[in-house]
Amino acid sequence: MRLSVINPQVHGMRMSLKCLLQSGVRFSACLALYVCHAANAGMLVKSDIDQMFAVQYIVGDIQPNLPVWPLFVKDPIDPDAKPTLKAYVFETVDFEPVRGYGGKPINVMVVMDVDGNFLESKLLDHKEPLFRSESGIAKLTKFAAQYAGLSTRHNIQIFAHTATPRRDENYAALHGVQAGTVSAKAIDKTIVLSAASVAMAHAEAQANGMVAGAAASGARQKPPSEHFSPLTWDTMRSRGMVSEHVLTRGQIEKAFALTKAAGADKLAAANPDELAIKLHVALVSLPSIGRNLLDNDGWRLLSTNRRLSHALLVTESGPMARMSYESQRLMQELPFVVKQNGRELKLRLMSFDKGLRVPGYPETTRAYFLIADNATPLDPAAAFELDLKWGRRFGTYANQVANTTFPLNYSFNGWRAAWYGLIDTDLTEFEWVSAWQSRGVEILALVLGLVVLTVGLVMQKRTSANTTSLKWLRSAYLLFTLGFIGWYAQGQLTIVNITASLDELRHGGDLGFFMNDPMTVILWVFVAGTLLVWGRGTFCGWLCPFGALQELISMLTQAIGIRRRRLKTAIDQKLKWIKYGLLVFILGSVWFSPSMAEVAVEIEPFKTAISLYFVRDWPYIAWAVFCLGLSVFVYRGYCRYICPLGAALAATNVLQRWSWIPRRQACGTPCQTCRHRCEYQAIDKQGEVNYSECFQCLDCVSIYQDDQRCLPLIQQRKDGSRFIPIQPKVIA
Repeated sequence: MRLSVINPQVHGMRMSLKCLLQSGVRFSACLALYVCHAANAGMLVKSDIDQMFAVQYIVGDIQPNLPVWPLFVKDPIDPDAKPTLKAYVFETVDFEPVRGYGGKPINVMVVMDVDGNFLESKLLDHKEPLFRSESGIAKLTKFAAQYAGLSTRHNIQIFAHTATPRRDENYAALHGVQAGTVSAKAIDKTIVLSAASVAMAHAEAQANGMVAGAAASGARQKPPSEHFSPLTWDTMRSRGMVSEHVLTRGQIEKAFALTKAAGADKLAAANPDELAIKLHVALVSLPSIGRNLLDNDGWRLLSTNRRLSHALLVTESGPMARMSYESQRLMQELPFVVKQNGRELKLRLMSFDKGLRVPGYPETTRAYFLIADNATPLDPAAAFELDLKWGRRFGTYANQVANTTFPLNYSFNGWRAAWYGLIDTDLTEFEWVSAWQSRGVEILALVLGLVVLTVGLVMQKRTSANTTSLKWLRSAYLLFTLGFIGWYAQGQLTIVNITASLDELRHGGDLGFFMNDPMTVILWVFVAGTLLVWGRGTFCGWLCPFGALQELISMLTQAIGIRRRRLKTAIDQKLKWIKYGLLVFILGSVWFSPSMAEVAVEIEPFKTAISLYFVRDWPYIAWAVFCLGLSVFVYRGYCRYICPLGAALAATNVLQRWSWIPRRQACGTPCQTCRHRCEYQAIDKQGEVNYSECFQCLDCVSIYQDDQRCLPLIQQRKDGSRFIPIQPKVIA
């Protein structure tokens, strides 16, 4: 991948607010031009493969049912002999398009021999926002190249970027990518799973004496998850995984009481409570149920026949189970009806003659697989109705039949299935667990930091009672946010998290890729909760590393005598709408122009200043420096006027349920102290706090308690000094 760089001319900036804003526009323009000219390699074609491998191999045509290029070699002893298949070339995006941190698939070219050994792995294309520069591309390319020399048999684990790679016959420890845990995991997953698909296709084709892809039409399909925890029959019944239904002779006779077939069962009158039939129902296509009920052959039979459909297992036992035409129950070709959302589903019946393998089930049964047709699919997460059809003959003619149905209720769906699925989940099976375990110390430090912040904000009056203590406490926490959360743990939340999530959901995916970055997950969960209580201020004021950097720089420049400018209220109010416009533009681009969205998110300088430590190409560095320079003259100007992430968080203010900043009747009329002292200009003339613009610095809460700064308290103190307290004295 190469970057075409346009060198925009940047004029010198004078140290005034007007020139800073003008320069910001220039930097934004040149940055956009710079990013727009970033070119990504496209999909490979035959000529590309020939150019890379024609010297060493004979390159075959891409296979009809599998997008791989076979590589052949000639026998040096017998040049006229048929060339021997040696390897395959494929792109991972054709098999497992795993999405990275930017929400787009990462594409890697893999060369794998017929024994499953990786001969070469080369990064072709990516849209990872932290690695768009040449140095970033080099980092990902270096990581992907580590897979050469490994195989599909290796247990591969990824460690920190400083780790020393090591490997043996069955194990490989690879070094990761700095600030790129999610990206590295995505590359690993796309290579390993794609190679497994090709290897399975090759094994299938080799059995038939063919090249993989010539007859491997199903090789690209993902196998369904088969995770399950061994359970007993009684446990499955108690959980509702298997429902039991018992019909007695009396119940069946009662169902036909008003029909011409009444009285056909002569034993019903004498023994009405005698068992007639016992049925069990289970949604057997769920691995947690099917793998417990069936043996390996039964599960394989079901998986082969049902393909992408869902299936029910219904078992019968008892004296009236599957009776013949001459018996009291008319034989039905398909004696069951399934309805869901008011629609009858088309079913296909597959007989299953084996008993169930689950421990604790003693009976031999007649079992049916009811497989839902793809034209009327069964939604396993929603409730459905299952009825048993029962026909009984009467009279002398074959068409004289009375029919009734018996409902077989089954409720293992919704919250019940989700709850037991969570209980049975083995977390060690998830690949992100290792990432969380390896960062246990960082996670603990972050959680402790969030606990300290929560306690401080809950006890806001005590936290802000002393102005000097509040200043030192806030400065210390900002250093923790910048140093640990930002630069060390790489926990800078960004608008890219939102755009990547939207793009993934838009394409029918999920947000599982975020789980490889524990810092991001923990912070987003915490921020989501605090949005409901305190609003955007918890993150923007305390947990944003770039915001902390701005504020710390502002403190230093104030200490050396550089004065900040306070904009007029009218101008301030208008400028605050800029960030909302940028947010709408970025989110709209996700739908209408994804390539433009990749450019637009660069309005954030977070990656340059925090994630990449200012080690980036100069247009990005210049923009980050401008944003920091703006905060010297306008208090946290980027946060207040430009930040699209701040706009997204501020937009959630409609969800906030509490006005947590204490107010008095005198606030605004006549007292204006808090309004004039608020650096964020988030308090209006009436004394009302605009929580969408409040950064939760607690300065106004401190003023509220200070009888030297709060006008009502000052007045109260002065009024109290005018009176001489009189102590009553008892005269004996």
